[in-house]
Amino acid sequence: MKTLLKLELKKTRLWPCILGGLAVVAAALALGGMFLAIGHTSGRSDPRLSSLAFVLQMAMVILLVGFSLVAAALCNLVFIDPYTGRNLALTLSCPISRDRILLAKLIFVGFFTSLSYLAGTAITLTVLLLVDRLVGSLGTGSPGSLFGQVLLMMVISLVGLMGLVGIALSIGFWKRSLPIMFTVLLLLDAVVGNLLSLSPLLAALVLLLIFLASLPAWWLLHRTLMNIELS
Repeated sequence: MKTLLKLELKKTRLWPCILGGLAVVAAALALGGMFLAIGHTSGRSDPRLSSLAFVLQMAMVILLVGFSLVAAALCNLVFIDPYTGRNLALTLSCPISRDRILLAKLIFVGFFTSLSYLAGTAITLTVLLLVDRLVGSLGTGSPGSLFGQVLLMMVISLVGLMGLVGIALSIGFWKRSLPIMFTVLLLLDAVVGNLLSLSPLLAALVLLLIFLASLPAWWLLHRTLMNIELS
């Protein structure tokens, strides 16, 4: 398995995904900074805009949507290209069981997605919290309570991220269409993003439901990849 993971790392062009992740962090910082500025200036008349929790929610919306697109782009490189492009014969002729190859691909995608999302989220939220403290905090209540809410939303968002990508990837692979995959993903992101900005608890419930719905989608993708034959 270690050899297969090294092979995936060697043959997958990760730089576009890494640069995409950095762009997502920059966008989240820009949006979060904008809401911080509003909260510290004209936002005092609006309880939502003057809430640190709301600022962090807005940043996490961008992070969830952005990293779902990055993860989908990586899935395209790891799953769709090898199994639908010119390298299909080479992929299927590998003298290793398909189950082991697929497991290695899933571990590779899952590890990169989790690491990049958690690192990007930690950097974004840390910077926003430090800036907020420097200019006079918008936060109210216990810092421990805010930390617990953020940590819970990070975990749920990561689980939901896997579900969003799983559903979009399965539909995109079924239709053999990259545009369809990203269209489905953007539609799901729009729904979750709106819910996350309005009600974090409702968004968390929807993300968990999406993850559960993605389990059959991942299974169907597995069966499809296992049954592919050269024509």
